Amino acid sequence: MPLSKFDRILPWTGALAGLAWVAYAALSKTSTKDSPGGASTHVINDNLANNNAAQGALVLMGISLLFFATAARNLLRAGEAREATYSNIVYAGWIVVAAALAQMVAIGWALVNGAADADDQAAVTILGYLQYFSWAGLGIGVATAFIATGLGGLASAAVPKWFAIVSIVLGVLGALGNAGIPPGGLVTYLLLPVWLIVASIIFARRQKAAT
Repeated sequence: MPLSKFDRILPWTGALAGLAWVAYAALSKTSTKDSPGGASTHVINDNLANNNAAQGALVLMGISLLFFATAARNLLRAGEAREATYSNIVYAGWIVVAAALAQMVAIGWALVNGAADADDQAAVTILGYLQYFSWAGLGIGVATAFIATGLGGLASAAVPKWFAIVSIVLGVLGALGNAGIPPGGLVTYLLLPVWLIVASIIFARRQKAAT
């Protein structure tokens, strides 16, 4: 069956999500130093346009990942002989990531257009702590999706073996980072957009070859 335009675009939503993550990191400016509790009303208000754009990037990333989750599940499901296993876990992992991004958006709006707009430094400090550690929920979902993609890829050959192994390693590092063991969280945080872009390329090629 020939692919529809939507089907052909679906794998590339991962790359779009990766670029949105890069944009968020580049645009968000809430403090002068990368440390918890350093958020400042002056810094936030002086960079208000950038911070609003960063929030938009998170929204775009969350929506894109929900589409990408479907592409990932479809690819792995095609290689599963009987009942869906890893494909469902991968899908669930990306759902958790999207939910965590929604939480990050809520905290971000409360920080940027709530506490900072009211010039409430005490509230900004508290919300700054929440924002700084809000990646934790995202990390659980990413680790789950990475590990399940790797295991499912090895079991079904749905993705290249090297990519499957790298995904498992990054997933384990991400899980360790979430538990407070460095440098796992940082590695996954930095490499997430790279993984998404590479995954989009692989998924699109595998989809085309299967068709």
